[in-house]
Amino acid sequence: MNKENILKSLRINYTVAFVATLIIIAAFECGFIEKGALANIISSTMFYALQVVVIMLTVILIPIAIKGFTNSMTKVKDMDSDNALKLYCKKSLQRIFLLFIVIVINEFAYYGMGYEGSLYCGLFGFGSMIYSFPTKMVMEEFLQGKTEK
Repeated sequence: MNKENILKSLRINYTVAFVATLIIIAAFECGFIEKGALANIISSTMFYALQVVVIMLTVILIPIAIKGFTNSMTKVKDMDSDNALKLYCKKSLQRIFLLFIVIVINEFAYYGMGYEGSLYCGLFGFGSMIYSFPTKMVMEEFLQGKTEK
């Protein structure tokens, strides 16, 4: 595995996830998918339960995505470079995927149910996603096993 190829692959995955979330927003905003369609077909009890689930998923998945990546930096000290590179790739993909899930769930809750709280949770997801852009500097720090304390 080449570092440049892995970084390129991670950036492609990141870009696809980011663009997919923007396409979902555009689909709702342009009227391809009706806004508030889910709120019309579910009961108020189910509406409340979905709100709680969406917020809890956001509160749980964002810290897991970020903390899981930084916790794995301590494991690198005992690994050879190939295994450390594989771990970096795996953890970066997990972080991108978890943040993508958070954003998509909140988009559908905001547009599908009209729940305003999901807008803010989705913005937290977008902020975390921007913070998680794969860079060469982060990859080098990860491979050297440096941790910030």
